[in-house]
Amino acid sequence: MSTDAALGRALALVRDLRRRCPWDGAQTPETLRPYLVEEVLELDQAIHDGDAVVLRDELGDLLLHLAFQIVIGEEQRRFDAEHVTRGLEEKMWRRHPHLFANSPTDPDQTGWERRKLEERQGRGGTLRGLPRALPPLLKAYRL
Repeated sequence: MSTDAALGRALALVRDLRRRCPWDGAQTPETLRPYLVEEVLELDQAIHDGDAVVLRDELGDLLLHLAFQIVIGEEQRRFDAEHVTRGLEEKMWRRHPHLFANSPTDPDQTGWERRKLEERQGRGGTLRGLPRALPPLLKAYRL
């Protein structure tokens, strides 16, 4: 079975849940936010622990949250899966010119970081690119 079909099934599942379940239908990006943060931390722990079964389950939980956000975006006519995927593709094409263009760009991490900085020029100060909701200790580490 193709990966495209699997991702489409996740979106279809969430669309169905939102139609038929009052709780799922009432959710917004804001009401789902605390659960999303919790799931990301659980995924982090699963990666650390190295248990493939737990990792698979936590990836599924995160996929559910991503599908929820995409479906809600569709419902609000703000974006859809195609827009999200196209944005991802374009970002990776820009940041990997050594793979997707005839450019003699160094593919090292420094090149990636340099391209990220170039894209963010004029978009803030020292804290640009760091999520405002990042816990203070993680923010300090990243700085």
